[in-house]
Amino acid sequence: MIIKEATLDDIPRIVDLWIEFMKEHDNLIINENPKLKEFEVKDKNMGESYKEFLKSHIESPDGIVFIVQENEEIVGYALLFIKDEIPIYQNKKIGYASDLYVKKNFRNKGISSKLRDKALEWFKEKGMKFVAAPLHSDNKFAHSVYKKWGFFDYKIEMRKKI
Repeated sequence: MIIKEATLDDIPRIVDLWIEFMKEHDNLIINENPKLKEFEVKDKNMGESYKEFLKSHIESPDGIVFIVQENEEIVGYALLFIKDEIPIYQNKKIGYASDLYVKKNFRNKGISSKLRDKALEWFKEKGMKFVAAPLHSDNKFAHSVYKKWGFFDYKIEMRKKI
């Protein structure tokens, strides 16, 4: 198993993995909370949009994508970037762990923990003091993992259809 920084050439394989991630994620959260179905409808061009999103972070000094390879297959990835914080806070920037995903048949092997360690190391190198990990409140599994890693509940975003 190798963890390395993704390149632009890796984007198509990461997008394939992200689509797998989204299917699994959406099924999980919508089963937990059917109200989310309307909010989680993806655009027809979601793959192309995500390619551009990945490209922008791979090319940015304030973003990075780490991939996990096993025999040339990408089996996991983490998308990280630095965001501006709301200007009222003393800390003007925050590390943002946008995506972290490992394929089902590669779980329980410590891969996500290694991605976490790599992410935290990168954020520290970038001078970040705080890291945010966004997740759906109905994703109980991800919530328990991040809590185990020392993250705590910070904010809840509420939504309503009008």
